[in-house]
Amino acid sequence: MKIKNQSLYGKNSEIEEKIGDRSKDSFIKIRGWILIIATLGLAIFSLLNIASASFYISMTKYKTEYFFVKRQFIFLLLGVFPLFAGLGFNYRWYEKKQMIKLIIILIFILFGIVAIGTAFEMNSLVPIIKGSRRWINFKVVRLQPSELLKIAYIILIAKGLHACKVKKYKNMNVVWTIFPVIFFFVLSVFLQRDLGTALHYIAISLIMLFFSDIDLKYIFRFIAIIVVVGVTYGSYVYIIGDKEFYRNRRIIAYVDGVIYDEYDNGDGYQIKQSLIAIGNGGFIGKGLGNGTQKYSYLPEMHTDFILASVGEEWGLIGVTAMFLIYIIILRIGIMIAKSARDYFGKYLAIGITGYLFSQIIMNVYVVTGLMPVTGIPLPLMSYGGTSLWTTLFSIGVLYNINKYSLKEGIKDANKEERSSK
Repeated sequence: MKIKNQSLYGKNSEIEEKIGDRSKDSFIKIRGWILIIATLGLAIFSLLNIASASFYISMTKYKTEYFFVKRQFIFLLLGVFPLFAGLGFNYRWYEKKQMIKLIIILIFILFGIVAIGTAFEMNSLVPIIKGSRRWINFKVVRLQPSELLKIAYIILIAKGLHACKVKKYKNMNVVWTIFPVIFFFVLSVFLQRDLGTALHYIAISLIMLFFSDIDLKYIFRFIAIIVVVGVTYGSYVYIIGDKEFYRNRRIIAYVDGVIYDEYDNGDGYQIKQSLIAIGNGGFIGKGLGNGTQKYSYLPEMHTDFILASVGEEWGLIGVTAMFLIYIIILRIGIMIAKSARDYFGKYLAIGITGYLFSQIIMNVYVVTGLMPVTGIPLPLMSYGGTSLWTTLFSIGVLYNINKYSLKEGIKDANKEERSSK
């Protein structure tokens, strides 16, 4: 008869392994809750700043102080649905053929509505706002397809990168696999005269490629090509471009600011007033509600320039605290990507984290005059429902990836996989 190994060392090793698994699982649970709390904390903090930054324009346009903050509060309440949708659905479902087909159909429907509305000049359905047609007007609410579909873009690229991993593709084979997705989205958005979102799509794909099976030299080559194209396009616009286009005037205002350090009272006005607001805030700020740039100096401060309002009223301390929360969210996103149990989850988490990181950076660059005004909102802070809902859904998906990296989460996922077959 064989005697089982019942040594004290064997028992201790087994106990230590179980304790280690439990402590790891508890840490994963805690970071998931920190992610949700940090996200909702920023969203609630944004209500205070939107209330302050928008009350003057609310009184001027709508004869009530709280028009915009009330709408943002409703957007936040409705945002519970996309947040819980992201939390509740197993992220592996997004990789299934049926789901990919649904995503592609949704993409063509939304971009198709914008294209048809633009072609036939259906201003009531696809209005011209700030020189571009990128919104669909449903009377009750306006949706921006290019913003909503960022998560679809990330899912499709994550699916492509996962397929490349399975097939052991390297370098250019990886690029050519996902290039059609990048090209379609960037071209579709660029034709809407939405340069900022087009650049954001490119930034997301570069971040995801950075963590794929592609040598860094190829990524740097792509960045070099993008820089050359950008400089060439900017030079063309500045020297001989049509000054009637809203986008072109913004680029010209940016170049004038960089070269001559001057922002005229036309299209460079927003950047100038934004820098004044941040400078006025100093170290501790003027206090909530005491900022002055919202009094017609910086138009629509509650949208893409909300950071200027935070800087003016909360000062360097408030801005630093806000960015510390962003860093916590981004850091957790990186940790979730590292601990994901499959490559699709890894690439999906990287894509979402990269989407948030690049959007934060682009908004900061715009507000501080380091980049042309592009209409990129600050995640969770700027006024607007589309951006808020997209961000909340993305955070929910991140939480879901984190959930299924738990031991019991893996078991639940496997059960769901078997039951769906």
